[in-house]
Amino acid sequence: MMSRMTSTLRWGSSRSPSKSGGSARLDIQGLRMIAVILVVLSHLFEWPRGGFVGVDVFFVISGFLITGSLLHTQEKAGRISFSSFYRRRIRRIVPAATLVLVATIAASFLLLNAARARSTLLDAGASFLFFANWRFAVVGTDYFSADSAVSPLQHYWSLSVEEQFYFVWPAVILVIGLLAGTRSRRARLTLSAAVMGAAVICSFAYAVLNTAQNPTWAYFSTFARVWELGVGALLAISISQFERIPDAMRPLLAWIGLAIIVIGALLITEGGGGFPAPWAAAPVLGAAMVIAAGVAGPHRFLTVLTNRVSTYIGDISYSLYLWHWPVIILLTATIDHGVYLYVAALGMMFSLAILSYHYFEDPVRKSNWLTTPAERTEDAVLRRSRWRLPAMKKMSRENQVVGVGAAALFTVGLAATALVPYTVTTPPYVANQLAATENGDAGPAQAALTTEIIAAAKATSWPQLSPTLDEVIASDDWVPQAVSDCGQVTRLPAPQCTFGPASAPNTMVVLGDSVAMAYVEMLKNFADASGGQWNVRVEAMFGCTFTDLEIRGSIARYADACPQRKEDAVRTINETRPAAVLVTNSYGYDDESEWFEGMKTFVGRFAANTGRVVMLSAPPDQVNIADCYTRTSTPADCISAVTQDWSAIATSERAIADFYDGSFVDSRPWFCTAEGVCPAFVGSTPTKKDTVHMTPNYADKISSAAAETLSSPGVLTP
Repeated sequence: MMSRMTSTLRWGSSRSPSKSGGSARLDIQGLRMIAVILVVLSHLFEWPRGGFVGVDVFFVISGFLITGSLLHTQEKAGRISFSSFYRRRIRRIVPAATLVLVATIAASFLLLNAARARSTLLDAGASFLFFANWRFAVVGTDYFSADSAVSPLQHYWSLSVEEQFYFVWPAVILVIGLLAGTRSRRARLTLSAAVMGAAVICSFAYAVLNTAQNPTWAYFSTFARVWELGVGALLAISISQFERIPDAMRPLLAWIGLAIIVIGALLITEGGGGFPAPWAAAPVLGAAMVIAAGVAGPHRFLTVLTNRVSTYIGDISYSLYLWHWPVIILLTATIDHGVYLYVAALGMMFSLAILSYHYFEDPVRKSNWLTTPAERTEDAVLRRSRWRLPAMKKMSRENQVVGVGAAALFTVGLAATALVPYTVTTPPYVANQLAATENGDAGPAQAALTTEIIAAAKATSWPQLSPTLDEVIASDDWVPQAVSDCGQVTRLPAPQCTFGPASAPNTMVVLGDSVAMAYVEMLKNFADASGGQWNVRVEAMFGCTFTDLEIRGSIARYADACPQRKEDAVRTINETRPAAVLVTNSYGYDDESEWFEGMKTFVGRFAANTGRVVMLSAPPDQVNIADCYTRTSTPADCISAVTQDWSAIATSERAIADFYDGSFVDSRPWFCTAEGVCPAFVGSTPTKKDTVHMTPNYADKISSAAAETLSSPGVLTP
């Protein structure tokens, strides 16, 4: 995320001795404050939505500081010692990061469900070894993990990107120095600028392409982030050029840079496209302007960055970044969003950051641990430069007072968690245009299922479930393998994806995304129990919404294959003329009128060549089981409500079914009470794995009730 290279940065250079007055670069500490506060506000309050761009600001600062120290050491000491460099990196980064990792693992096993705690342990291992970004990239682009709960260590991805960059960049500088040989300092800097400039251009181009094709991968990819660190490196390489900026221009340049960062935080969103490239250029450019404006010395009119509060938060920014995310995620697992969560999170994250900075991070960073005589010589060189300050030898009385204040802050946060009112509430029924008895009079199987659903909705403690919710959350087998194979990028031959009697006179073609894939097991059971009358052909595909709308998922391989898969499905239906086509998708679209038009157009392409169009609604999808189920949760914490958004899309689909004289199947009776209360289990069976995908066990459980609905007059037959 950022370098703990120094607590402050001094002005002054060998080229401008008159300006090396010994004042610290408080503006950079203030810039760190802006960056970390944006991140905290975004993650805790979800405002500004683009506050995560603070990480991009940190990348620029880090690239500037580390490159400057490397070049200065090479120039003054005549060499770069890799062992000394990496010992410094370990001392400054690893202890504080490890402390937070250990604390987060312990808290996860105390608070979270077992599956999530084990996943956190794996995340911690990847974070400790600095390849967390690749782990989260793979998980984020794995369809079967894409809807999993957020890791309390996900923010470590940025530290991994930095350390991977610094595993290579010092070696590049060394090679450049060897190639330049005895040439002038200007020649070495010119060659360094050319190499880094080329890296920045290539990385930015790669980031733009990958953001368009696979934004999740681009977000975590080191190759897509190098250009941000590289911009900071270029600032350090060409620092003497910025010393020529007129004093009158420097405050204006800094304020424009700050404005660009803030505007980026207000306008950029994760789901809005174009991030990390090209839109990360805004915070990167803004940070570069602020840093460049302060190169020649302190300037007026920048108190927002240079005041004592801002610079102090800048001092503790690394610890605050490390602690803020696990505090938010772990508290959210036990407290609903609201004033108690906000007070508790702010109190705990700031107190932990202050305590760990003053009593652990800074003392270790400035200790002699892992130091060698050669490194001490290099440190002496750096302490006399613009890149480092002398180390503090002992803890001041002020820091002891700060420690007491931090403990008080933690007490406030802990008290907020204790004061949360204990309530067990059932989500209210959400009024909508769909009747609660949409499927008509319930048969005996549905009546028995409804009785179990009502009992589960009233439960005050978790029963013995089979499989357990821990097993459900941890498992990737939420769709049987034979079914899963049919929903992959490679389209299998029809016989491999047709289930039920091959000689059945009626075929039902299933279209849709992962929701359709989860329903297939239930539909297979219907076909097997149909007395040889039906078979089911799967033309659905993971990550592919079967509609005429432009909906591109975040997983590139599925999104790229989706248009052709839909064309193949439409062609198959028009050629084979099946008895029924069943369409079911996730309800993630937020405009029901557009959904209606897009779906109507899509269904119209084959409606004339099927006996019946059946629209099957997705399961209600308010609560993610992987988030709500913890060691301290109750069944009420994991109850979903039928939301207005769900109802709006379902109403549109019923209108589509009516338009084509087809059928609409309301899934709510299989998951919810008539009042729209949807428990996380029914009987002894968990209902869903995450937000919307039901478990194979529950697909089996509802098969009899579903068969009653599908066989009733007016559903599969006119």
